[in-house]
Amino acid sequence: MNFEHLNLYNRSIILAQQTRIVNGTDATEGEFPYAVSLRRNSSHTCGGTILNEKFILTAAHCVCKNNRPQDNSLFSIQYGLLEITDKPENTINIKEINCHEFSSEKLINDAAVLELESPIPQGKWIPVKITNEFVTNEKQTGTIIGWGRLYHNGPLSKTLQKINVEIYDDESCGKKYNTLHHICFGVPIGGACNGDSGTALLVNGVQVGIASFITDICGTANIENPNVYSRISTYYDWIAQIAGL
Repeated sequence: MNFEHLNLYNRSIILAQQTRIVNGTDATEGEFPYAVSLRRNSSHTCGGTILNEKFILTAAHCVCKNNRPQDNSLFSIQYGLLEITDKPENTINIKEINCHEFSSEKLINDAAVLELESPIPQGKWIPVKITNEFVTNEKQTGTIIGWGRLYHNGPLSKTLQKINVEIYDDESCGKKYNTLHHICFGVPIGGACNGDSGTALLVNGVQVGIASFITDICGTANIENPNVYSRISTYYDWIAQIAGL
């Protein structure tokens, strides 16, 4: 995951360019076949997930300046690889960037849908399942994935990482964050880092969140300083309309 510093609630870090999961373990071949690396100028900057053969879901802060898209010619995806590379294998350029009403000040609506220049080849992709309803009135467990930094200011991971997390209830998350837009979670040791932006928070194999920002240094994710992901159910209709789900 990649992060840029923002003055949000006095201290927070966006997961934007060059982040990896801290204290994660290697994913296995085929475990998360919908995960893609989002590349800027051929280098990993964020992650994303495959909605279908033509559309990718990621975080708006990776590809948008507030609600306006950046230059799409700078971006491509790399699909179907557990270990990402800087080579042009399994890559497709981005045709169009669709930004939601992203606010870099409030860090809400942090979701974007990317249209590819050409479809992912048949047999080379499996779509992620996204949810139009996700209830967080009680604590529950989930999983995050990504190719972000292995530790604060450390190197990016070449191999897709995963780690189990504890998703906090609305009462806990809502003390500082907007639970209409945000999902908060923590990890006993570890968490998201720069380069993980745009990747998935999964519950029972269904994507419920998009990596948005962290509120402390990489590897610190607790109830006081959680990792915060965008709540997909709030944006589901917008995502589905663009991607034709």
